[in-house]
Amino acid sequence: MLSSKLVGIAILIASPIVIIAYTLAIVYYTPLILQITGEIAVVGVFGILTWIGYTMSTGPPSPEASDPSELDDLQPETIAPSQQNQVAKSRSALSMIVDAEIGEGTTVMDHVNLYKCKIGKNCKIGSFVYIEEGVTVGDNCKIKPHVYIPSGVIIEDEVFLGPNTTFTNDKYPRAKGDWKLLKTIVRQGASIGAHSVILPGVQIGRGAVVGAGSVVTADVPNGATVCGNPARPLSK
Repeated sequence: MLSSKLVGIAILIASPIVIIAYTLAIVYYTPLILQITGEIAVVGVFGILTWIGYTMSTGPPSPEASDPSELDDLQPETIAPSQQNQVAKSRSALSMIVDAEIGEGTTVMDHVNLYKCKIGKNCKIGSFVYIEEGVTVGDNCKIKPHVYIPSGVIIEDEVFLGPNTTFTNDKYPRAKGDWKLLKTIVRQGASIGAHSVILPGVQIGRGAVVGAGSVVTADVPNGATVCGNPARPLSK
């Protein structure tokens, strides 16, 4: 493809040649050149007028001006109940949020999937978080990126979930057939480290700490610190 610089150079070279040739033609062949020039001008003008008429007749109708008296009958827009708690601070343009209740002051980052769940106030939901139907997240929680929370999980207030934390809700998952949902509860103030896996049906106590990379298979007492696979309490 020709660059714009080459095209410009070609125009600069060709323009003087065309001007000189047109001038010489007028001098030696005045009647013929004037006739050709006039025909080109007339055809061009009528062609432009024809195109303008065609576009105006086939284009969409212009909106009619509203009667000022009609503005008095306008009602304020009603936001769907599922969106009433969406906060202006959320950055969810690239997220999928369906019938989710989100508390005031909560920040939702991009690429988040929230489906029929409830998020409390002043939470921070990182990118690529997936929360399923029926999940409840309390106030002042921090959920880091790539966290998966399926149905049956309850997160109380002031809980920290590290990156890539994964919850499960069925001990014997199958692609087909029946399955049994088991409830999992994370109590207030608990912290779960990055890349931890929480098996279904367990409770993580108030203020407990789960070390990074742990697999929690049993209940964690209040205030305990556990780690490993399976997660076990650390010695004092």
